[in-house]
Amino acid sequence: MDSLSIFMNSRLVVGIAVAVVVLVAFSTAYLLDRGPTYLPSYHVQRIVSLAPSDTQILISLGFGKQIVGVDSYSFSLLELVNATRYLPSNVTVLNEGESINVSGLILLHPSLVVDEEGLLGSNLNQLREASLNVTLTNNDYAQNFTQIESSILNLSSSLGARSQGERLVSWMNSTLEKYVSHGNTSVAYLIWICPNYEFYTAGGNVFINNVIDEAGGVNVFANQSGYPLLGPSSLTLANPQVIVVQEIYNVSYTTYLINHIPGITSTRAYQDHRIYILSENLPTDLLNEPGPLAVYGVGMMKEIIQGNSPTYVNSSYVMREFNVTLPVF
Repeated sequence: MDSLSIFMNSRLVVGIAVAVVVLVAFSTAYLLDRGPTYLPSYHVQRIVSLAPSDTQILISLGFGKQIVGVDSYSFSLLELVNATRYLPSNVTVLNEGESINVSGLILLHPSLVVDEEGLLGSNLNQLREASLNVTLTNNDYAQNFTQIESSILNLSSSLGARSQGERLVSWMNSTLEKYVSHGNTSVAYLIWICPNYEFYTAGGNVFINNVIDEAGGVNVFANQSGYPLLGPSSLTLANPQVIVVQEIYNVSYTTYLINHIPGITSTRAYQDHRIYILSENLPTDLLNEPGPLAVYGVGMMKEIIQGNSPTYVNSSYVMREFNVTLPVF
């Protein structure tokens, strides 16, 4: 298993072991804007954004046409929600992996590079040694919407766009109000199922837990921390009413894995046909890329918890049901 594409990590090529270490390390610390003080927005003419959560925010703040380079995962997400029009037609799409092509970034002559603290890692020194102006957020490791909104306000202030940031936060809160629900439906969220049927899940101090809570559910693994690897018996003992699984390669393989988890047939979710698979594009992106679009993830989860969703939740359903739109201020 070489990819944890659904593991709160926008660089899908990072190996699962590395991803787990990084995610656990950062899940308890939410760091905001650790870079220097930046010039006002009218001096920021050329931006490179290297994470989907940051790209969402920059576009919503009105800086889309100033983005000269984005990572491929940002571009794919924008394609899914019909938002590539907010970027320049000649934007450079960067196929960034675990290592960043610093020389390629230099050729774009950016006045600002925006990336995630947890994803950039050791590449930060290389960027700064190249005299690139870097600002860091940590939305990918936010534990809740409040932290995302704080990051938006910090970034917007550093760019001289505080009013746009405040309007974006207001939009997020008003949209969330439409979807927030209260309830006690027990939910197990399976991020990845291994060939031996162990699985990665979301603990109580990560963003997915907040989405489940806002949607009217109770995370059965909320007593765990980060993204733990658990055995099949943990799932049967928790006996959730709803099981949500992120798609692994394709729906057929994911269904096969689910049906062969030892003891799965004894759970309420299995017996009541309440097991849902999220396709590995927009549905999982709404939960794995904590930015403005994540508000729709609450609506999606609410429909699942209330039994109003198809068992295979794909991009077409989510776009049709929620009209997922990236606001621009």
